[in-house]
Amino acid sequence: MRVLYLPAETGTGHNMRTLAIAGKVRRLFPGTEQHVHLGSKSAIFRPMFEAADVRVHLAPSERDHANTSQLGRTFDWTTYVGSYLNRTFISGEKMLNAIALITAIGPDLVVSDYNIAASLAAEVTGVPHILVTERYDFTLGQLDNRSLVEAGFTLPDHAEVDSIRTALTTLFGWVTRRAHSVFTDKPPVDELDRGTPVQRAIEAGTGHFVGPIVRDECAAEPVPRAELDGRFGLGGAPYVLAGVGGTAMFVENKERLLENYLSAFAKLRATHPEAKLVLIGRQQFVSEIDGVVFLDYVTDWHSLVKHAQVVLSPPGWISVAEMAVMDAPVAYVLSGRNEYHELEAMRRLALLGYTTATEPDEGTLSEILRRAFDDPEDFARETSAAARVIAPVTNGAEAVARSIALAIAESHVRREDVATPA
Repeated sequence: MRVLYLPAETGTGHNMRTLAIAGKVRRLFPGTEQHVHLGSKSAIFRPMFEAADVRVHLAPSERDHANTSQLGRTFDWTTYVGSYLNRTFISGEKMLNAIALITAIGPDLVVSDYNIAASLAAEVTGVPHILVTERYDFTLGQLDNRSLVEAGFTLPDHAEVDSIRTALTTLFGWVTRRAHSVFTDKPPVDELDRGTPVQRAIEAGTGHFVGPIVRDECAAEPVPRAELDGRFGLGGAPYVLAGVGGTAMFVENKERLLENYLSAFAKLRATHPEAKLVLIGRQQFVSEIDGVVFLDYVTDWHSLVKHAQVVLSPPGWISVAEMAVMDAPVAYVLSGRNEYHELEAMRRLALLGYTTATEPDEGTLSEILRRAFDDPEDFARETSAAARVIAPVTNGAEAVARSIALAIAESHVRREDVATPA
């Protein structure tokens, strides 16, 4: 078997999910030749994929989606489609690049992780494809115009935005129907997902909610606390683990969230002076603050999560899935309502029972920290119930890996039937 993975080129979650699948394929079907195309954070992920015996192909150029704003305040065809979608998810350049890669490699199957250009390229080249997605539709398909206005966007023409939404849902629906299988690690919530392309695929039997698609490390025992203390200088103290997230629509939102994290932590230390804050970002931190450990992106963050008193996390879904498997005591924070791509996830997490805070100020974050430190058992009970909905099984990557083998086998049978005269 020869498989080509084409994860979307924004953020790190698509890469991480793909890595989990590739690892399962290698374990279950060790003779498989695997290829991946990386367009984001390749310096971090290339060695990780190569360690899993996956051949890495790099995009001609990479864009930093974490430290540059992606949108403007006006929401219309030019700003949203022309300046954002056209260089991320629906890109002629990315589709042509994928076609060239498919032609050069000759895979039996393409696996697209929310990479619509990759799905289109697979169709053009006649190669079967599987769609892995944490979205039930394009983001705009699950947000109405009122939500955008409330988030602070200016919509010069509501009818134009409606037409964009309709076009996107039509395209996503076509992709889900053409895919051999559709897999999602996001549990369906009827209130949010009714009538969406992925929900329709689930109803038709080609779509499947498989639980978290994560690396096996999530379910493994954490490294001893002493080892963690030595690596990060935690000195055995109870600590808050906080993240500022990946892809940002507006960088100033992340900067404001960072300031509020630090202010809330300072307030926590007034009653818990031994506490520490481990802050993970995608940027360089230059200042030193007593009790705060600043870290860049951490690929093996699982032990940090498992030993944390509480986790404050943006709602990037790969992080949500991993923390559900780890049954982490977590609260989800959204730095700004105009981070529109995470509004749907926040609504879902709230409906599932998690503590959520949108545009949290120092007071809101302080109350979350107080509860986690003063009544940790009650806080953990809340998160455990929601985690069981997201993670009914430990790892859905195996289901995707087995479907890859099945899709390739079915494709070979079809080709043999066509080649054999009646």
